[in-house]
Amino acid sequence: MTRDTAVLRYAPCLLFAGALFLGTPARAAKTLPLETAESSFKFTGKSFMHSFQGQAKDISGSAAVSSDAKPFVQNARLVFKTAELTTFNKDRDGKMKEWMHVDTHPEIIFRLEKVAPVSGDYQTATAAAPATFRVSGVLSMNGVDQPISEEAAGWREKNHLIVTGQTVINTLKFGLPQIRLAVITVATDVKGEYRFSFSLPQDLSLK
Repeated sequence: MTRDTAVLRYAPCLLFAGALFLGTPARAAKTLPLETAESSFKFTGKSFMHSFQGQAKDISGSAAVSSDAKPFVQNARLVFKTAELTTFNKDRDGKMKEWMHVDTHPEIIFRLEKVAPVSGDYQTATAAAPATFRVSGVLSMNGVDQPISEEAAGWREKNHLIVTGQTVINTLKFGLPQIRLAVITVATDVKGEYRFSFSLPQDLSLK
C-alpha cells in the first residue's frame, strides 16, 4: 500500500476523530436586514430653558445570527445618517448639523460586538415579558470611537426580532463642545430611546 493510498483510506477516520476532539463546526451566520420602516431612534436634549425632541429619519443596518449560538444574535451594524437627524425645527436643525460636522462625518455607526443574556428566556420572550441582554460594542460619531455597554430588551414576533432600549450619549466624549447660545446652555448628555426590528429567517421564526 502506497503512502497516498493509506492517507485516502484512513482520511474518514481522521476527520471523525478531529470532529470528536474539536466539536462540530458551527453553522454559518445569517445576515438579517434591518426593517427600516419598523425601526426608530428618538432622542431628547435638555437646555437651561427647555427640552427638545429629535429623531433619526434615515437608519440602515443588519444583524448576524446563528441558530447554534446562545443567544443567536452574534453581532450587528447600525448606520444613522447625520444629515437626516431632526429636532423638528429648521433653524435648530441647521445649527445641530453644523455642530456635528455632517459634511465631514455623514454617518453615526454602532457596531455591536457582544451579546450576553441577563434575565428572561430569549427563546420564549414576548413584548410583555422580554428577555434582557447586556449589549456591548463601539459607537463612532464625529470621527471618534467610544465603547458602549448597556442593557437592552429583546423578543420575537413571528418572523421579526425586536430590540428596544434606552441610552445616554455624552457628546463631550465625541469631541463635540457644549452648545452655549446667549442664555441657552444645552446639556452634554443626550438621552436616546430605540426600537429596532430585524427580519428573521424561517428556522428562527416563531410559528
